[in-house]
Amino acid sequence: MSKKTAAAIAAEQIPDTTPETAPMTDELPAASLEELEQFDLGTVQPEERPPFRITDDRCADWAVRKIAEERAEYDRLKVLADEQIARITEKVEAAKRRMENGTAYLTSCLADFFRTVPHKATKTTEKYRLLSGTLTLKKGGVKTVQDDEKLVAWLKANGYGDLVKVEESAKWGELKKRLSFTGEIAAIADTGEIVEGVTAYTAPDTFSVDV
Repeated sequence: MSKKTAAAIAAEQIPDTTPETAPMTDELPAASLEELEQFDLGTVQPEERPPFRITDDRCADWAVRKIAEERAEYDRLKVLADEQIARITEKVEAAKRRMENGTAYLTSCLADFFRTVPHKATKTTEKYRLLSGTLTLKKGGVKTVQDDEKLVAWLKANGYGDLVKVEESAKWGELKKRLSFTGEIAAIADTGEIVEGVTAYTAPDTFSVDV
């Protein structure tokens, strides 16, 4: 007979306290087909777990058919809604055309009337007041549209370089990566050089409710 070590003997004397695997008591109950047929999918909330499990082919087949029915019902309602939206959109567009045509016509009539009555005039506008509103003529004047790329090239080529604006600014995104902060002071992290023109501060936390 082989000799047992002291550790082995001690291990044999220690009672086995390892708990037996307990049966799952929180497992969801299996659903019957009758229960599933009474279940209202309209009451299901987002991310909600059902109070039952599907455990046989009949119930699984019912679930597949139910999914197909729900998708078909959604498609039917969407087609109906799209048709109604199209009709409403057509009515809105018709109302918009009526408004634009009618107001353009009456505006033209009022412009003709405006030219027949005395009214106040400034350098930029002429006005005629009525009880329900004011007729206003804004003087057009000279307007310009600039193509900066072509314009700058022309100014430089023709001796008008002094009319070209040159703007310089720090590459803040790159500079910020090199900075360290002590209180309000900003410095180059590698060299410790204090950077002028940058003041640091701690922004407070903010709380908001978005609706």
